Amino acid sequence: MSRVFSLVMLGASAVAMGAAMVLGTSEAVPFFGPTGPFLTLGGAPSPATVMTLTWFAAASAGAATLTGLYALRRGSFTGPVRLLLAGAVVACVLALLPPAGSVDMLNYAIYGRIADLGRDPYVTTPIRLAHTGDRVGLLLPSGWQRVPTVYGPVMTAIQWFAAHLGGNSMARILFVMKCGNAIAFIGTGLILDRLTGPDPARRVRACLLWTANPLMLFWMVGSGHADVYAVLFLVAALYAMRRSAFAGGLLGGAAVAVKASFLFPAAGLVAAAWLTPPRFRRTTGVAAGAVLVAGGGYLLAGPAAIHSLNARLGRTKDRYLPVPRYVLDHHGVYEVWMVVLALALTAFLWWLFRLPVAFWHRPSTDGWRLPADVLPVLVLALGTTLVSPLQYPWYDAMMLPLLALMPYGRMDWLLIVRGVLIGVMTLPGVRVNGYQHLGVRWANLAWLILFVAVVWWRYRHRASPDALPDVPSHDRIGESSPAPAT
Repeated sequence: MSRVFSLVMLGASAVAMGAAMVLGTSEAVPFFGPTGPFLTLGGAPSPATVMTLTWFAAASAGAATLTGLYALRRGSFTGPVRLLLAGAVVACVLALLPPAGSVDMLNYAIYGRIADLGRDPYVTTPIRLAHTGDRVGLLLPSGWQRVPTVYGPVMTAIQWFAAHLGGNSMARILFVMKCGNAIAFIGTGLILDRLTGPDPARRVRACLLWTANPLMLFWMVGSGHADVYAVLFLVAALYAMRRSAFAGGLLGGAAVAVKASFLFPAAGLVAAAWLTPPRFRRTTGVAAGAVLVAGGGYLLAGPAAIHSLNARLGRTKDRYLPVPRYVLDHHGVYEVWMVVLALALTAFLWWLFRLPVAFWHRPSTDGWRLPADVLPVLVLALGTTLVSPLQYPWYDAMMLPLLALMPYGRMDWLLIVRGVLIGVMTLPGVRVNGYQHLGVRWANLAWLILFVAVVWWRYRHRASPDALPDVPSHDRIGESSPAPAT
């Protein structure tokens, strides 16, 4: 019964999302001028209709994912190939519909247009482009009009490429970017499928958390956020590291060069290399590759790129978690403060994930051990995202693909419920509904409850068995032999 319910809810969520996007300009779909080549009815749905569709889509997506994981644990679900195909089809359909859920894609198009016109998007603001009378610049959304791009050089290159193909049409630039997002999303799903190995249950789990997850489909393809490229490079880095540490480092550096927030997960790649012999050669290979791409990319972008990132740190408009004013006014202090918080949460999560029965099943229960190369990346991704004063539902894209490679655990429920809650509080997206602060605080309250529960459980079970052991390199998911050196 749970299997049928999950499949029905997966379909219902995708249909509701598509309906909210195809109806026309609304509080979910921003105005971006002439809409061709997107498929749209060109209407003006009421706020109540749009909110009902988007909230239902988010809630049903969460219910579908949770019940699907439950059915999978009971040994009953559809095949992974069907889910892969279904996710790919939905991603392609969403690429043909107008962007929804935020105005970020319009900002991407404007930054790309600035670069295509030969100007520096790390210096030139969208409003300066609008003052020139440019057709793309005149469609700038509110909120980021005086903010230069904060994205890395790789993402800036992608935006430039889309703008170069789209010319002076906002719709064509958006269309090219959405097609790129769909390709990146599907590519990530295929790499995850390879990483999980031949076990159908593990492949289905990866599909439920990423490829066929309606929330990720909406935020990564329907809403078109840049995170999908960083996730693609990060997951590809995990795959490449099992063959070449240097190649894994190059891809990890590319993830950082898309969004600087992926610096911590990329550092997790270095930690994962250290856990696998030969340690020194693999660690130096990953670190060298990452520095070459990320460091070289930002060096080419120039000091303005770093200055733009620092300016973003002091922005208070969309900051949902409290940060002392002194910290905001001193970027160096802010960076140290964030690193300390992230490392503290990372240490706790490392201990949490290695606890025995309470949160993860023993290897003897389902034959699935903790993958030693994924765990450091995951805990650093969690530590980065969950302490960030900026909280958006698409930030979960950093965590869910990595969680998909882990065994079933109660962390699944916490992250999925958190994603649904923040998603509902963010939607419909173009018009801010005013509940974001409340949603983020309630979502992160769940992590405080988790912390108290773990400490209590640990106190009550002082004589518990040792933590789960690391998996040897020859026993990791998707590998049949030790990972070669660089």
